[in-house]
Amino acid sequence: MSIRSIVPYLIVAALAGWMSLPSVQAAEVSVTADGRTLVITGFIQEWDHCVAARLLAANPSIRQARINSPGGHAWAGAYMGRLFGWAGLEAVVPKGAVADSAAGVAVLGAPRRVIAGQVGLHGPWLSRPDQSPLSRVTLAETSAEMSSVLELGGMPPERIYLAMKTGRDHLYRIDGAAAASFHHRGQPDPAMIQRTAAICRAIS
Repeated sequence: MSIRSIVPYLIVAALAGWMSLPSVQAAEVSVTADGRTLVITGFIQEWDHCVAARLLAANPSIRQARINSPGGHAWAGAYMGRLFGWAGLEAVVPKGAVADSAAGVAVLGAPRRVIAGQVGLHGPWLSRPDQSPLSRVTLAETSAEMSSVLELGGMPPERIYLAMKTGRDHLYRIDGAAAASFHHRGQPDPAMIQRTAAICRAIS
């Protein structure tokens, strides 16, 4: 099954998911005045990938994503990484900034990365202590989605394994040189950005 055929499922799952930090203020997702840079700061919430998709669809001249985020909703962060790949963006983590957890996955999903700050990863976790079958399925699917985005970003399998096994109280760090060496395996696909934005508008 291709990613194209499951985009609606992925978005709905992300919106319905509970893989997030405790309730905090949503990230600020905006576009610079020149229309060339997507800026993401703060905690990534479950709707923020839809905000990013709509901005990318409305501003096709965006070429860079600048990120300073401690993380947030795992699936939304992974889906942002897919959006960055479809848009062919360069992800930038400036000096003094962080892209941890979900934000780190987003950065590594981009075809190119410039990291002067810090990037850290860990496996997904449930914000509520729920061991129901549905929660276990959600956890497994989120882990698979994160791993898929990292693999598409060119991260070696052994590094993905270590990152996904790292608990949320620790971070698996990726330095700028290592991240720059990962060769992205995808191709830009503006049509997928437009499709995602349309789905987000329809269900949000």
